[in-house]
Amino acid sequence: MKGTQQLLGLLLAVVLVSQGYSSQGLPRKRAHWARADTDTVRQKIAVINGESLFGNVEGGTRVQVVRNVTGTQDSTQLSAGWAKRYIETGRLLLIQDVVVIDRGDTLWADTVHYNEPDKVARASGSVRLSDGDIVVHAPEGEYFIDEKRAVFHLGLELVDSAATVTGSTGIYWTEEKRAEIGGHVRYESEDTWLETDSLTYLREETVSIARGNVAMERIVKEGNSVVRTQLFGDWARIREEAGTSELRGRPLMIQFRQDSSSVDTLAMQADVITTLDTDTLRRMTALGGVRYWAQDLAAIADSMFFVERKASDSSAVSIDSSNVGTGVIYLYGAPFLWTEGAQVTGDSMRVALTDQQVDSLLVRGEAFVAHEDTVLKRINQVRGLTLVAWFGEEDRRTFKVTPNAEIVYYLRDDDDGPDGAYQGSGDEAILELIGDEPIGISLVRGVQATLHPESVLEMPLELDGLRWYPDRRPRVEQFFANKRYVDWMRRKAGS
Repeated sequence: MKGTQQLLGLLLAVVLVSQGYSSQGLPRKRAHWARADTDTVRQKIAVINGESLFGNVEGGTRVQVVRNVTGTQDSTQLSAGWAKRYIETGRLLLIQDVVVIDRGDTLWADTVHYNEPDKVARASGSVRLSDGDIVVHAPEGEYFIDEKRAVFHLGLELVDSAATVTGSTGIYWTEEKRAEIGGHVRYESEDTWLETDSLTYLREETVSIARGNVAMERIVKEGNSVVRTQLFGDWARIREEAGTSELRGRPLMIQFRQDSSSVDTLAMQADVITTLDTDTLRRMTALGGVRYWAQDLAAIADSMFFVERKASDSSAVSIDSSNVGTGVIYLYGAPFLWTEGAQVTGDSMRVALTDQQVDSLLVRGEAFVAHEDTVLKRINQVRGLTLVAWFGEEDRRTFKVTPNAEIVYYLRDDDDGPDGAYQGSGDEAILELIGDEPIGISLVRGVQATLHPESVLEMPLELDGLRWYPDRRPRVEQFFANKRYVDWMRRKAGS
């Protein structure tokens, strides 16, 4: 028989037929135990050691039994406490401390149903599979030896030096070192936690591709602060070793920076968010419908680029040629920026940061500052080609617009009532605020100005280009009310 010729050694069909069966193929009345024959090097399966062999018939099928068995088939090595072979079908039942080894892969299980012709091992009970780098734990699994592929239907835990991944189902290719995991997937590494509907894990590249209901949290210590970054989206690609991630599907990012005395919060949403986080540098790009909120400013834009230097020594990576503090934010596509009661617009913006606080602001092209006097309920305005703003102590902010500067500034009387308006133009205009209160405005060089008494003031006075949209200003509660964030917080509370 072809199956007997392939696997004669492990189950010793010739010995069994000659010692345990009658010429009609039925067992004798008294069963025989026989010493296993180890001289089977001509067979594809060789029993290296078998303490005893027993022959019987189960359901009309001839069965052989071997205790303390070890064997080989091509490059595959088998061992178990005992084995039962079904001769006609070429199937093996391996039980107790089962080990299957093939070209660097090792499978352990309590029980393995091994199909000799196809070289497929169906394992159950304390299943472990290792390729030398990754260990997969599961209650059951199918290992397709020639394909170097393992399938797990009842859940798995994949563990390597970089991460631990769990899921309801999974496939792992040991030669490619690739896993496809689905159903309530969780990924955990030293500083990253992720959950998603399904995950592709490329071990050699340390790349994870998550699809569906992606929620990720990364916690790192930076100096005296702990930075907790949370990311949510429909799709994500994370490269752990490189410290990069890309999220799609209108992703949301919320970040908390905590030290011994305070917690600073940052939130952002866009169509696509990409990040780079290394020991010395943090970089982030947001594309499409960007909404941004931080403690001292909020913004909307078509696109945003942020880079922050973490290191403070001379070896730190330079952010740009002007070396502006510790970080910088670039906003493109007719952005809006709000700081306290001031709204700033222009063609593009650059925000310089020092220790995560706004240090200065540069606006290029159609620069416009609109500030609401909350007492008078009127809008002070400054416009020009370029704007530079400085953010000082005690919440003092100075906005300088040049050239071709124009202003509208509403005046108060001694009782903080309306007292007309000042309108003019010059080469340069400066507006100063402390907190939300205007403290002065001035024009420099080539000044032309008009004072409008309150009695004859025609309201409202508006400079060309005024776009006053306070309702478009992002607010932090909008980010925390996002369904993805709410659902994730509920899951965390439930776990």
